[in-house]
Amino acid sequence: MPEWLRRLLGRSYHAVFQPANGSAPAPHSAAAPATHANVNVSEVEAAVTRIYHLALERTPNAQERQLWINEILGNRMSVAGVVEAIAGSPEADLVRQRANVVPEVANGRFIQFAYEYLLERSPMLSELVQWDHLLGRQNFRRSQLVLQLFAQHATEVLTDEGKGPVHDPNLAPWLGTDRFISIKEWQEKADEIGNNYPPVEPKRYPSLSIPRQPEILVSAIASLYRGGDYIEQFLENITSQTIFATHCELIIIDADSPENEGAVISRYMERFPNIVYHRAPTRIGIYEAWNLGVQMSNGRYLTNTNLDDLRRSDSFERQVEILEKFPFVDVVYQDFYYSFEGKAPFAKSAAVGFKSQLPVVTPYNLMQSNSPHNAPMWRRTLHDEVGMFDASFRSAGDYDFWLRCVQVGKTFFKVNDPHVIYFVNPEGLSTQPNTRGIDEANRSTKRHGRKLLSPWLLSSDEEFMHELSRLAGGPVTLGKTEQAAPDWRYTAAQRALRLHSAASRGRPAA
Repeated sequence: MPEWLRRLLGRSYHAVFQPANGSAPAPHSAAAPATHANVNVSEVEAAVTRIYHLALERTPNAQERQLWINEILGNRMSVAGVVEAIAGSPEADLVRQRANVVPEVANGRFIQFAYEYLLERSPMLSELVQWDHLLGRQNFRRSQLVLQLFAQHATEVLTDEGKGPVHDPNLAPWLGTDRFISIKEWQEKADEIGNNYPPVEPKRYPSLSIPRQPEILVSAIASLYRGGDYIEQFLENITSQTIFATHCELIIIDADSPENEGAVISRYMERFPNIVYHRAPTRIGIYEAWNLGVQMSNGRYLTNTNLDDLRRSDSFERQVEILEKFPFVDVVYQDFYYSFEGKAPFAKSAAVGFKSQLPVVTPYNLMQSNSPHNAPMWRRTLHDEVGMFDASFRSAGDYDFWLRCVQVGKTFFKVNDPHVIYFVNPEGLSTQPNTRGIDEANRSTKRHGRKLLSPWLLSSDEEFMHELSRLAGGPVTLGKTEQAAPDWRYTAAQRALRLHSAASRGRPAA
């Protein structure tokens, strides 16, 4: 049987001849047609139906089934001959041509294009690996991929399922897990605790201490619009930071808010000359405000401060210590506690205990989730290298900025100590019911995905193995079971590393 036919049938080839009772089938040969006495008619009928499904993607009608059964019963063709005749027919050729879209392009590159064109985003690593496995090892056709993605997009655009609000203000994604936190379960835990929770004290790490001489190290940037309910709490929280008076400045960009927060800010400015207040003459977006803050900043490090979030009193200090101690770190971020109560003290939300479980940032997991979203601190020089925040975004401009950073190899450092509270504010920009933040995130992954996904994940199997063997200095081989696994490229890369390591030490690879 020709190789293309074996590849078409794949693992299903033997199933064509599998008897209904499950016993081992007798071998068939095109050179020795089966005789009437040795043929089970029901098995032949099942085999004909199976090959129609595989080769023609349809069920044979009664006349077609009887035609092929008669050929076998009349000893004019063997079962294997019938299989080859159906699979080699002009109809089968048309099916293969229709299904095998742009066959000269590797599966990975085709998958990437399909996601960008049909879903308007980049494929995630897990999606790329899964579809590459289905197309390359499980006999899925590219037409099936295209139809599935099209159906997904059509459902999102044309049906009520896709028109509903993306965000439920009563739920928050529990970052680092596949769960959501509800306001109900948070409140139940808060009610159990009541006012019986321990105080939270700042921490001290002598090995990470920062210089004590006064200088502006941190510029904290706040965008202000309709923040009247939180402005007093916010200013008290920020000015209570352990290093605020000696090492920080607070830059508040008032985006033409109508709630006269400036009066409260003026009182604090009398006490803290390191508070800078700028009111825009017209309504501006959050990232336009942040860009103004960056341009006005004097600090070596920058952080964004949301009016409705809270920081532990040593939060700035903990972040500065990392950036001062480790010059290779470009962005520092941390786990955080969730709160559904706007003015709950830090200690209460910490006692309730719903904490994120953020991963250490890599290009691939950053494409799936904006881990540095809440209260990160970064080097101001990043803006000289990768640019300012894209003000065309409404809620994902920071995510787009982080993707640009990781794209050029910047280092993200995760602190496991949660010294920040994230308030799930139903009126917040990213949590309003009518916010479609996922659309902006998709737009950003589409923009940057081609520079973040490794070209060797997108290459053909042959290209990948050839390059791997070249780099390893010898042929890299895998067994059939290893080749059939979805993560076979990882296995091959590990083998190549062992081969290269052994060669460098002058001994055979294990």
